[in-house]
Amino acid sequence: MYGHFYYPPECRMSAADDLRPEDSFWNLIAIYLRTERLRRGLSQSQVAEIIQADKQRVANTEAGRLHMTSVQAEQLDEAWGTLFRVLRKYAVALGRDQEWWKQLIDFETGALIVKVYVSQFIPIPFQTEAYARHQLIAGRVIRDIDAAVQGRMERTKLLLGQLPKLEIWVLIDEEALDPPIPVEDKREQLQVLLDLTERTSVRVVPERTWHIGSDGDFELITTSFGANLAYMWAQLGGRLVHDAVEVREMALRFDRIGAKALTEDSSRELIRQRLERLQ
Repeated sequence: MYGHFYYPPECRMSAADDLRPEDSFWNLIAIYLRTERLRRGLSQSQVAEIIQADKQRVANTEAGRLHMTSVQAEQLDEAWGTLFRVLRKYAVALGRDQEWWKQLIDFETGALIVKVYVSQFIPIPFQTEAYARHQLIAGRVIRDIDAAVQGRMERTKLLLGQLPKLEIWVLIDEEALDPPIPVEDKREQLQVLLDLTERTSVRVVPERTWHIGSDGDFELITTSFGANLAYMWAQLGGRLVHDAVEVREMALRFDRIGAKALTEDSSRELIRQRLERLQ
């Protein structure tokens, strides 16, 4: 595809070389950006001036680590007469990336901060293997339960293995502390959760508290290179959110739900009380 282009040293053997346009529209946009830049003989720094960003932003966009914003698409279309705005519109409309799980793992690896809200359930990386299995079986949407449980445990190991450099903040609905699973499995789950309150920030949202968490489950990530992005969770996958406005809106949602939650100490005590009832 690029045989007739000259590749400057900054572009050889880079992460951008591994992208496949057939995997997602976002990959296609990243490759299109790189192709158009090289066709014009421009450096990443020169493109950064067009979109009013820095060179690293351009490099991350070409490598598929960051998605082009609507403003950046318009700036490039105006400067080059390209079709980034149209392609981005389709990418957003399609919603879920085919490689959403791989991208999530990539962004969580080396992340600085991860904030999670999952309504009604205890989220990864706090789930025990037994809890994860019960939840997946009850959901009746995953065919290979063993593989799904293994995937959750590997992600748990990845996240917890980054403590304390990684900060994990989690908001949990109180009803999640009483899952409909056998007592021994429930006891194990609450003990793991209680132990992790000493290493992470866990806050419980009391029952009968009205908040905007019902709008959907989500995760906020501050990546290793300082970018802020989010994941919107869905039943069978997820949608990566790069748009700065959407990310800010989701961060505000997290803060608003957190405003209804107990303190870390009060949450720890509540979990301890729930665990004692099972002894």
